[in-house]
Amino acid sequence: MGQIWACCLVVLMLCTKFEGDGARILGIFPSPSFSHQLVFQTIMKALAARGHHVTVISTDPLKERVGNYTDVDLSFMYDYVRERFNFTDYHDLTAFGSVLWFSLQVGIGCNMELSSPAVQDFIRCHPSTNTSFDLVFMEMSRYQCYYGLIHHVGSPPVIGIRSIGVTAATLAAVGSPNNPAYFPDSYLPYTGHMTFFQRLCNTAFYVWNSVLWHAIVLPINELVMRYHFGRGPPSVWEAEKNVSLVMVNSHWSQSYPLPLLPAVIQLGNIHIQEKPKQLPQDLQEFLDGAAKGAVYFSLGSNVRSETMSPEKRRVFLSAFADVPQRVLWKWEANDTSDVPDNVKLAKWLPQQDVLAHPNVRLFITQGGLQSFQEATYYAVPLIGIPFIADQQHNVRKMVDAGVGLQLDYATLSKDGLVTATRKVLHDPTFRENMLKFSTVAKDRPDKPLDSAVWWAEYVLRHNGARHLRSAALDLTWYQYFLLDVMATALFVLLLASYLTYVIVRWTFHRLVGRCSSAARHDVNENCVVAKKFD
Repeated sequence: MGQIWACCLVVLMLCTKFEGDGARILGIFPSPSFSHQLVFQTIMKALAARGHHVTVISTDPLKERVGNYTDVDLSFMYDYVRERFNFTDYHDLTAFGSVLWFSLQVGIGCNMELSSPAVQDFIRCHPSTNTSFDLVFMEMSRYQCYYGLIHHVGSPPVIGIRSIGVTAATLAAVGSPNNPAYFPDSYLPYTGHMTFFQRLCNTAFYVWNSVLWHAIVLPINELVMRYHFGRGPPSVWEAEKNVSLVMVNSHWSQSYPLPLLPAVIQLGNIHIQEKPKQLPQDLQEFLDGAAKGAVYFSLGSNVRSETMSPEKRRVFLSAFADVPQRVLWKWEANDTSDVPDNVKLAKWLPQQDVLAHPNVRLFITQGGLQSFQEATYYAVPLIGIPFIADQQHNVRKMVDAGVGLQLDYATLSKDGLVTATRKVLHDPTFRENMLKFSTVAKDRPDKPLDSAVWWAEYVLRHNGARHLRSAALDLTWYQYFLLDVMATALFVLLLASYLTYVIVRWTFHRLVGRCSSAARHDVNENCVVAKKFD
């Protein structure tokens, strides 16, 4: 009996030690956007709770301290973005212009962050002579300059992560196929069933994006990386092709199906909390008292309502005054003049908890992916007013799924907004479609957060999981598109055609030659016979 207890004690000690020896994980999330950072924070906090030692370089340090979690603060980037960019002015920018604009901004942000005191202190505290981390999570956007920092801390395995949908560059990083014939880019307002013109435009955008990526984005990041880290790190082109896998906060149910390699993990809805929290008392009373329902209006964390023109503000206020529902509006400014009695303004709102309230019957949104996912989860119909990036694509999906309507910010009028609001509120098909849409989005074999943690630890267990790496990454562009095979096939076809032509021509001439000889021989014989008769 004593031996049994001793064995149990040894096993317990070994298990305790295994759980306590967490990995050292670095998160690099440079984008100054809270909705994007919320996705990253969700995963990092879950890994910290598992006993891993997490260090996060981001623009949004945690407000409440979490064990095993260390922040490197880049929040100064918000001041830079808000001072220079008003995203309500970009509503008429085409997808081609939008991706060009984003591509031209990469060097400034990268250099500012790597030059910041917080990152420089981090570099000094982690000398390059040591392997400081076992795994790195890196935001898969336009921040390849950070590959130099990853090399500095010992070149551990890298998991790329995106807080929004799949892009061509994300798929290319792991060699996953991407066919513009049936999968629309996330910057374009197309569905999976495109017309000829839409396929033409989608293909042109695919080429345009690829040209900008290799001619502007990666070269600028390479220059910034070399400036800060010298000649030691591998090039950004090489580093980009050596990520272990990528995680994307999207799901086919809220986009369109496409073939994905095992190294692409879909985690749509990962940031959504399992149970809504209690609303602040003033919000709870406002929504509880909405006997005819409530409308929630928010343009997200990047497009700020306070930056819209006075004319557009009056359009919204006058339209809201004409509907009997109560309206909750995320409004960041202090100006609350001319607000109708049924409208409540707030600088910040707990969006998930608001959408979970049973009286909220409509969400007017800019079409950000996180907002779309939250509305889907809580089955709230939508009106989308897209501005930038993937918002056009997301709003088109809302319309295509029959769960919402789209309005154009440039031509938005009071009558148009009132008409759309009444239609979504009073036409039961929007609510019915959203309930079905929500059911499909929730029906999965496992929870997104559990999947993210499992795959992170899978990469740790298998030292980078190199067996997931696609052979497509080792092909040249002409090999990937089988141009060498097609060229060889064309050469063989032409050679065969030429040889066939030569053989046929030679055969023809031989036959003609024989026939001519025979004919001449017959003529000669006829002449001899004729002479004899003469």
